[in-house]
Amino acid sequence: MSSSNSMHEHPGGDQPHRHAEGDELASHGTGAGRSSTTGARQESEEAIQLREEELRARKQTVEAGEVRIGKEVVEERRTIDVPVSRDEVTVERRPVDRRPSDTPIGQDDETIRVPIREDRVEVEKVPVVTEEISIGKQTVQETQQVSGTVRREEARIEGEGDVEVEGRR
Repeated sequence: MSSSNSMHEHPGGDQPHRHAEGDELASHGTGAGRSSTTGARQESEEAIQLREEELRARKQTVEAGEVRIGKEVVEERRTIDVPVSRDEVTVERRPVDRRPSDTPIGQDDETIRVPIREDRVEVEKVPVVTEEISIGKQTVQETQQVSGTVRREEARIEGEGDVEVEGRR
């Protein structure tokens, strides 16, 4: 039976009623969902099932972000102190007592050579490792509370007239 409404109607037990297409059809009053057993005393017993909803949680792993580690070059001016040495020439003149010389003037080619030294500083740049950075990750377990509204079926036991019902809750 098809209609523009997603509900349909059919007889169920003593009372015709309507329900949605997704509803379970096993609990109509037509005997479906009930069972009859007969014992040695020929007594009839019928049963109805009560249901309730439970909350179930599903987890899905999603990417929450990203951490990147990289390097960049930064320049800065540095000054270092380097001890250096150099020779300085000192010339001393002293007066002497005048005395006669054995060598005539201009014949003696006497020259004194004194090497003069100094330290020259050369600067070179050498890369050195100053630090090491490592990155890792670890999984941390925690508990998160979720809640929702659930439904359950409860038995409704009614008696009409002078009827005693045992096991009523």
